[in-house]
Amino acid sequence: MRIPLRAAAAALVLVASTACSPPDSAPPASPTIGGPTESTPRTPAGPDANALDLTEPGAAEALVGRLVEAAGVSKVLMVTVTAADASIVVVRDGTPEAWAWRDGRIRQVPSDVTYVAQQVFDPTAFSFHDLGALFRLAESVSGSRQGQALQIVDYSAGLVSMSVSTNPESRAVFLQPDGSLLPTLDFTSGWGLAEGYADVVGPRRAASAMGFGSATGVYLDSPPDAGGSFQRRQRMARTPVIVTPRTASDPTRSFDPAQVTPATVWGVLRQLRADGTFTLDTTWTCVVDDRDGTGTPLMRFSIGEESFVTTLSGVRV
Repeated sequence: MRIPLRAAAAALVLVASTACSPPDSAPPASPTIGGPTESTPRTPAGPDANALDLTEPGAAEALVGRLVEAAGVSKVLMVTVTAADASIVVVRDGTPEAWAWRDGRIRQVPSDVTYVAQQVFDPTAFSFHDLGALFRLAESVSGSRQGQALQIVDYSAGLVSMSVSTNPESRAVFLQPDGSLLPTLDFTSGWGLAEGYADVVGPRRAASAMGFGSATGVYLDSPPDAGGSFQRRQRMARTPVIVTPRTASDPTRSFDPAQVTPATVWGVLRQLRADGTFTLDTTWTCVVDDRDGTGTPLMRFSIGEESFVTTLSGVRV
């Protein structure tokens, strides 16, 4: 059975098929969530003396720290925290182990997780000090607070994400490691294209293709291997970068993605809008590649029912 990723949206049910380093080896935004520290989770008085309120500042962070200490590791495979309980999954000798708060104490519990080389991570690299504030932040986006759970897990090809989901499922809300919201990108703006470009390119200096689009977001295809397989890194409006394996039917010559500027892509659209031939609700795509093998990639636009090709500087050819 794969990891039960409550926090994953439909496009992100990829966690159990990703690759990672060996376990336990030497990971406009909203404001960071923070507050005073408590050393232990708070146990309220009442009929259930074992009940926890992990929404209190410091409580979730402290309990996860105690779980990690009890497991005797420094890195984990998954963290899950709700208002009243927390659990972690670790990997020992290639086998997943789950540790949780149960019946008023920390203990090892049965695990239904399958380890297939997902990325392990240090939970202290993520800020969930004030779980209550994170839940309120997520509610402001999703519109729901029913059954909220925060989860930190490798969701795609070794990329670890923190998110809040609800039960019944609503929109998963993704957070930056510092606890701020992952920005929602508008791909009908120069800013949105630039942010998506930065996310998918990063330090990479080789691509077989790049794409921009109102519905596809921004993506970068890595150069294919000898068998024609490659990876696509794609940033959609509301989700982090997703990495998916693909196969090239017609391999193209690789190029440096630094040659492509999102400002030029937006400049072409902006000019068409000024000419009255493009509106922001028009579906459009721009694919950049060197399919002709000339050594110079071109930008291939499809805007509504019109298609045309430009140079990397936006001049029609």
